[in-house]
Amino acid sequence: MNDKSSFQKTKFQQSSHQKRFSECSVDNRNEKPSQNRPQFGHNASRFERDDNHRSGGSFKERKGKFEGDGGQERQNFSKNDRTFSPRNARENERRNPRSPFLQPRVTETTMEKASGAGNVKVMVKSSSMTNVVPVKKTGPLSPRAPEKIKKNRSEEMKVYGEGACLALFAERPESIVRVWATVEMAHKVGDMFSYLATNKKVYHVVDREELELVSGTEHHGGICMLVKKVRPFTLSGYLDIPREKDALVMLDNIRNPQNVGGIVRTCAFYGVKGVIIDDVEMLNSAAAMRVAEGGMEYIHTLQTDYLDNALNQLRKAGYQIIHTTTNKQAKGVHKLALAKKVVFVLSESDTSALAQQNDEVINLSFANPLRTGLNVAVVAGVLLAEWVK
Repeated sequence: MNDKSSFQKTKFQQSSHQKRFSECSVDNRNEKPSQNRPQFGHNASRFERDDNHRSGGSFKERKGKFEGDGGQERQNFSKNDRTFSPRNARENERRNPRSPFLQPRVTETTMEKASGAGNVKVMVKSSSMTNVVPVKKTGPLSPRAPEKIKKNRSEEMKVYGEGACLALFAERPESIVRVWATVEMAHKVGDMFSYLATNKKVYHVVDREELELVSGTEHHGGICMLVKKVRPFTLSGYLDIPREKDALVMLDNIRNPQNVGGIVRTCAFYGVKGVIIDDVEMLNSAAAMRVAEGGMEYIHTLQTDYLDNALNQLRKAGYQIIHTTTNKQAKGVHKLALAKKVVFVLSESDTSALAQQNDEVINLSFANPLRTGLNVAVVAGVLLAEWVK
């Protein structure tokens, strides 16, 4: 072939129905097609054409590389690629939905001081649901932090309810660690906030939703406290001190915190100072303290390991033991003669099985058509009303 024929211009045929590429324009210059440049047919898909322009390979080749490289190419697969589709994004969001997060919010308000002279700025904390991922706070952690957290959880508890919190502040304010209160309750506890500020203790003014999260209940009464637990007395140590007149209440297998709180409230109302129990944490329940309405601050917890041994100790100390039953053959409460020192054994069931020869087993009502009888907190009220006569 001669040199002239090697530089002849290639001719392209064009049909009447479709056009083929004859040349392409780059920077206002005409370039001839090359064998190295990709050629596209009329039926090629838009994704294949765009993908070949970017990577020089077919869409299927890129797809194989995308699936076989262990996810490296997957990280660069973003919305800028032509293969991205909003439909695919919505499908991925539906399959892997984001969990909402709690976002703290602080609002500033002005309140009147407890003394009535002047105002004070108060920051109200609240929480709202959001899809924004919170930034985790990091910092140095003490090596003993887990031990401290475990110790604090064993020595501290939460108390909520207006009556319980106000009584606790009146009797042992030094045990308060932290306080949360709503704006409405903050107007009533100005003296408490002044004490906390003076003693450099923390208090927060929050909305009701935030207080529900802190207290774990919607029955918080507008205030919640983190306080130190009261150390219980031992029954043996209590009996070492001689007493001429005394009344005690023993709780036998009562696990309902509402019933425990009702009994403690009744004991405080009638002046009973000691409650014997084998599980002290039942008296440290926040629900029981709320129902007790502050009565927990006026009774002493007497701890024992075994109730049977405790009853034997009480008998040796000269206490009269009183049991209740629904048996119609038992003695009526109106015939009961109480001694100066007495112990009332309360249970959610019949306690006559614990009775011995010199113990008293009484029936509160012979007209009772029920198989169970009264609520145990009501039984405590009936028996203690007989004691104070």
